[in-house]
Amino acid sequence: MGKHRIMMKDSNIARHLPQTLIATAANVRTLLKLHSVVYLKPNHGTGGNGIFKLSTHDKSFGLQSGVKSQTFISFDGAFKAFKKSAGKKVYIVQKGIPLLRYRNRPFDLRIMVQRNPNRKWEVTGMIGRLAQPKKIVTNYHNGGRPLPVRQLLTPTLSPVAQNAYIQRLNQLGLRTSGHVNKFFPRFRSYGLDIGIDKELKIWIIEVNTRPDKTIFNVLKDKRMFRKIVRYAKIANDKKA
Repeated sequence: MGKHRIMMKDSNIARHLPQTLIATAANVRTLLKLHSVVYLKPNHGTGGNGIFKLSTHDKSFGLQSGVKSQTFISFDGAFKAFKKSAGKKVYIVQKGIPLLRYRNRPFDLRIMVQRNPNRKWEVTGMIGRLAQPKKIVTNYHNGGRPLPVRQLLTPTLSPVAQNAYIQRLNQLGLRTSGHVNKFFPRFRSYGLDIGIDKELKIWIIEVNTRPDKTIFNVLKDKRMFRKIVRYAKIANDKKA
């Protein structure tokens, strides 16, 4: 929630943030009524672990984690089951985003932003993550399939439109990283998890201060990965 509150201070970034609250029963119930689908996430989780999808349809409530789904006749029953699995961890609840799909599977993006050798923020990588069938998360270490961004956007946008859209993504990545860095100045790289909804609105799902580099090594084209590793080494050498 700390990074979310920080990003809300910039109005241009705030409009890209899905509504997010601490996951009390009252907050979860309120967001579920507003959006019909919400995600429950550990406040300090990584890798897509421990995430739940809670949805309502007619008078029933669905709770999904991984590929396991349960149906309840009441909100209280669904929330009780979630709390039993969550244990004592602090969770947040976030508006569910109807993600754009590729071959009928949802995907999101990871944007890597790093300090370059001139200490300027630079987008050094952008990659798509396609969810496995029936899974609710796209994270690479949870089975998400890394794919080039242009491949995922091709069914929706022309090559020329893709150029303009990717430029918008780059600008948002740079603005967000620069803003967050004012409050977390010791970090030299950020990984933005970006969702795109069916109307092509861009959403910042999460900002990672210790982003994983290995996902970029999966792509056939290694240029992004080599640059990311090179910049990370320069940053580490300057710390030493």
